[in-house]
Amino acid sequence: MLMNINTNRQAYLALSCFIKLGPQTVNKLEKYFRSSKQIFYAGQFELERAGLNSKLAGEFVSWRKKFSLSETEEILTKESIKYVTKADFGYPLILKETHASPYILYYRGDVSLLSKTNYQALAVVGSRRHSAYAEKIVATIIPEIVNQEIIIISGLALGIDTHAHKAALIYHGKTIAVLGSGLDDKHIYPSINHSLMKEIIEKGGLILSEFPPFTPPLKGNFPQRNRIISGLSQATLVIEAAARSGALITANFALEQNREVLAVPGNIFSDYSRGTNHLLKLGAKLISHPADVLELYDCENSLLVKNSASRPKKITFKTIEEELIYNIIMSAHERGEKITTDEITDKSQLDTAVINSTLSILELGGVAKYDGIGYDIN
Repeated sequence: MLMNINTNRQAYLALSCFIKLGPQTVNKLEKYFRSSKQIFYAGQFELERAGLNSKLAGEFVSWRKKFSLSETEEILTKESIKYVTKADFGYPLILKETHASPYILYYRGDVSLLSKTNYQALAVVGSRRHSAYAEKIVATIIPEIVNQEIIIISGLALGIDTHAHKAALIYHGKTIAVLGSGLDDKHIYPSINHSLMKEIIEKGGLILSEFPPFTPPLKGNFPQRNRIISGLSQATLVIEAAARSGALITANFALEQNREVLAVPGNIFSDYSRGTNHLLKLGAKLISHPADVLELYDCENSLLVKNSASRPKKITFKTIEEELIYNIIMSAHERGEKITTDEITDKSQLDTAVINSTLSILELGGVAKYDGIGYDIN
C-alpha cells in the first residue's frame, strides 16, 4: 500500500530519493502529468507512456512500495536539514530560469539569502591544486566584493573554493556552498571542511545540495553540482585553473546559462593558468582588480569605484610582502577605514618582524602612513 503524499512539495521530496530520476527526467514527466504528485502515484504503464523506459519505470514502481516519507522526514529533522522545491515561494528565481534546474534543494543555514530583494551573487571557482598567486588574488578581490553585499558562491572543495569561502567570512560577507553529496554530517565533502561548513552556517551563510541525505560524494555528482553554482550567480569568476580543471565545467555552464564568465590572467608558463588563459582567449572578461568585477553589478555606492581614481597610478614593490601589506591597507582604505598592525598580522599571516620592517619601508616610500591609531594610504 502506498503512503499518503498530500502535496507536490512532499512528492518532490519523495522523487528526489529515487536517484535515477534526475531533474531533466522529472521536468519531462511533469509536462505529461502536470504535477509531481501525479508522477509519484503513476502506474508503470502511465510512466512508460510519458516517456520513461520500461526498466526504469519498473524499478521506480518497486522502489515506491518500500519508500517511507515519514522516515525520510525524521532523517532530515535529525540532521538539521530542510528543503525548498520548485513549488515553494522561497525557491531562487535566478536558478529556476536555467535549463535542467533542480526541482529540490536541500539546505542548512539561512535560505532567505536566495530570496533577497537585491540578490547579487558571484561564483568563485578554481583548482584544488593552486599557486600562492591564486591565494593572493582571492585575498585581494573578495573583500571588496563582499563589502558590496554580493554573496560569494563556491563548492566547499579544497583549494580555491575553500579560500573563497574563508575570505568571505573573514571580511564579514555571506557565502553559499553547493555540495556534490548529501548534507548529513557523515557525507559532508571534503570531511576536512566540516568545521568550515559549520562556520558558514553560524555566520549566516547557506549550504545547498540537490542530493538527498546519505548520498556519497560520487564523481559524477560534481559536474551536476557545478551547474547550480553558476546558475545561482550573475557571473562566474575563475581564479586559476589547469587545462582540465573542474572549474572550467562551471564556466561552460555559466556560458550556457547566459551568465558572465570572468577570468584572472596567469603565468603563461604555469600549468595552473592554462585554463584561465584559454578562457580569456575565448572572450572571458579579464579581471585584474576588484573594480573589474564590481562594474558588472549594481554597486553605485561602491567606495572602491569612487576611490579608484585616487589610487596611485603605479607603485613598484621590491618584495611580495610589500605588495601584500600594501593591498591589505588599501582594502581598508577603500572601506573608509584604517587598519592596525594586529589586523595586518591576522590578515597577512606574516611574521611580526617582517611586517614591522615592511611597514617602515612603505612609510619611507611615501605610500602608507601611520597616525597613532592605524595605517592608511598616503
